[in-house]
Amino acid sequence: MNQSTSRNPQFTDEEAADRLAFAEAALGAAGHEVTDPYLRELLAQHARGEISGDQARELGRKHISGN
Repeated sequence: MNQSTSRNPQFTDEEAADRLAFAEAALGAAGHEVTDPYLRELLAQHARGEISGDQARELGRKHISGN
């Protein structure tokens, strides 16, 4: 169920890994963890700069609500 519209990555693999690690650390510090595979892929796509934060949130909400 990948409804995202990918763009060319705007960050190197190393930069994307750093961005993803930061996001996961921030979530962990707040006591949260993303375990859903689709939501994790959206997070990774956003970290790579392939989708915007707004796109990730919209797709995530649709996935969670079943729309």
